[in-house]
Amino acid sequence: MSKFINWKSNWLNGNFQLFADGVQKGMISFSSWRSDAESIFEDKNYQFVNEGFWQSRTKVIDRKTNEVVAVINYDTWKSKAVISLKSGEQYEWKSKSLWGSQWTVSNYKDEHIMYNSSSNSGTLSSDTDNELLIIAGLFIKQIYNKQAILVIACFIPIITITTLRP
Repeated sequence: MSKFINWKSNWLNGNFQLFADGVQKGMISFSSWRSDAESIFEDKNYQFVNEGFWQSRTKVIDRKTNEVVAVINYDTWKSKAVISLKSGEQYEWKSKSLWGSQWTVSNYKDEHIMYNSSSNSGTLSSDTDNELLIIAGLFIKQIYNKQAILVIACFIPIITITTLRP
């Protein structure tokens, strides 16, 4: 069964709202000073807790049971991530476009989610009902966006200093 979801994000805080048929069905809310997040989608409630330098790993906790239901490991240099579910299943998050406006979450067998974005909104189509995978795809994209902003912010002073030297 295919699912079609529209989403909107707030560029400043990275929060997402998810809509199906014009009705809000969920949200992702990021912490102010960290990249941790809380999500609600339909009847599921997850917390995303980052670990490691550069947030190289994220634990996904089911808020109803306080149980770790997935772990996300990032490959920052290749813009890929692996979502490992508690069941042992693995899914790959992968950017499909140079500017990051398209990405997928897939097990390369029978479950596939395609995301498209433009500025602060987008759509996704999913052939799975797995709410965790749908939310995780948006969460991972925001983690990569924050990392890119941090890298740019670090290089601007260096570039400015080197160009202003006599």
